[in-house]
Amino acid sequence: MRIISSFIGFVLAIAVTIFIFAPERLPAGYGFKPVPVELVVESSLAGQLVESVTGQSGKNLVIKNTSLAPIYNLIVTLRDGSGAIKHQHVSSILPAANQVTLGWAKQWVIDAGDELEVKASTFYPVLFAL
Repeated sequence: MRIISSFIGFVLAIAVTIFIFAPERLPAGYGFKPVPVELVVESSLAGQLVESVTGQSGKNLVIKNTSLAPIYNLIVTLRDGSGAIKHQHVSSILPAANQVTLGWAKQWVIDAGDELEVKASTFYPVLFAL
């Protein structure tokens, strides 16, 4: 029994050390706080032109890091109403106060009823209804 408790303590010490000193090594989606991001749905003049010419969405999704620290292992997934993945963006790091823009310029088609999931290391996922 003593060996098992020593092993569990050792594994727990390694996990805590990684959580504190190397959060970029943790898998996305596990944490105690939601991912600190802000989502803005933009519709620019160029996007409206694309929408009128192609008939597809001309919207952009601007995801901004609202924390003072970088976000590691960022995974942004756009799903349709039935839960199927339409598009996905993966980034190893999103620096503090920076943003990433996804939308018509990257061939993302955003429709009403879609859902955006944002996951990152040391945070639990957040969902946005579009």
